[in-house]
Amino acid sequence: MTINRKFLIMPLVLLLAGGAAAQQQLTLDWDAVRRQAMENNPVVKAARASMEQAGYTYLAGLNSYMPQISLSHSVRRSGGEDRSPSNAWSAGISASENLFDLKTVSAVKVSRLAREKAEADYKAASASARQTLAAAFADLLFAQKRIEVQKKILGIRQENARLIRLKYESGMESKGNALYTEALAENSAVSVKKAERQLAIAQRALLEAIGLEDRVLIKAVGDISVPRFSLDETRISRALESSPRILSAKKTLESSKARTSSARYGAYPTLSASQSYGWNGDTEFPRTDSWSLGLSLSFPVFSGGPTYYLNSLKAAKKSLSAAEENFKAEKISLAASLRSGYDDYQSAAEMAQASVSLLKANEERFKEAQIKYMAGKISFIDLENVEQNFVDSDLNQLDYARTAHSRKLALEQLLGVGVEE
Repeated sequence: MTINRKFLIMPLVLLLAGGAAAQQQLTLDWDAVRRQAMENNPVVKAARASMEQAGYTYLAGLNSYMPQISLSHSVRRSGGEDRSPSNAWSAGISASENLFDLKTVSAVKVSRLAREKAEADYKAASASARQTLAAAFADLLFAQKRIEVQKKILGIRQENARLIRLKYESGMESKGNALYTEALAENSAVSVKKAERQLAIAQRALLEAIGLEDRVLIKAVGDISVPRFSLDETRISRALESSPRILSAKKTLESSKARTSSARYGAYPTLSASQSYGWNGDTEFPRTDSWSLGLSLSFPVFSGGPTYYLNSLKAAKKSLSAAEENFKAEKISLAASLRSGYDDYQSAAEMAQASVSLLKANEERFKEAQIKYMAGKISFIDLENVEQNFVDSDLNQLDYARTAHSRKLALEQLLGVGVEE
């Protein structure tokens, strides 16, 4: 009975184990990868948190425009040599408000610009994360395809090695050629193993880019044909106004302008109002009340020291000058990078497209060469040259297409295409 029970339980255990293993496999297309990254990528989540933090800081700063209100309730016991100890109770409410303070206005403006810059920085981080994610996704797609190509090459060379060995044994081919084809087949087997390791590396890289731990198998589903992309001067002009890196530099420039104004406001007077209402007496809830109203006009004279204002203003102006030059440099750099990147993309795309036709031609030549060789119309060297051309074309076509994808992704990052898109 025990043995029968084992026979019944073991298949069930194996079935459950197989089901658990199957659950560890992820098959994802680009949209699924993108959604997973938005939920799990720590870089994107950290940038989003920084953006939200800047938003809350700005909202907190708005309270400087509002009255400051406080409530108080206190007791004090005192006495002396000539008088008995007594209690003094007080309670009150007070309010104060800045009526004219340009430095406060400037500080709120700087906080708002910091929030807007954080939004631009988030978009830049999202674009960078998308480029890393898309590159890892494309790497996995091409790694999967490369295994197929390497296995096809291995099959071709194993079959050739078998045929050449048969011809050698029948006295129709040299021993060197037989050994050479066998060595090529052996090298192709090594290339298959290498491609399998590259696949594992690509899987780990994509999981890392998504923000998942390396505990699942992942398969990518997508198109690896030559990608299409167009970029004209109109799109470049828009990017020079709205790309995240330009917006971030622009907000830095505007913040420098606001800080320069704030430094000037250091010499301006401030006006504030205050009022209070309170009660005093010898019981916890006193009935004797009092009130006060006041206006305060303050003129800073050598606030911070005799040269503080002038040096602070000069420092702010230099910071503004540096921000202006950095903004100009950023626009020049982006325009040049976009134009040069598009030229690189076009060259890569044209090369990849041309390699498709070359691959088809070399594949057909290889089939014809096999027939001619078996018919004795061409030599082994001729067959080997045609075969090598076919193999090289098959592998090169993958490399050219991957380069075209890489150039396109680099352009999209420069344009600020985020992981949400």
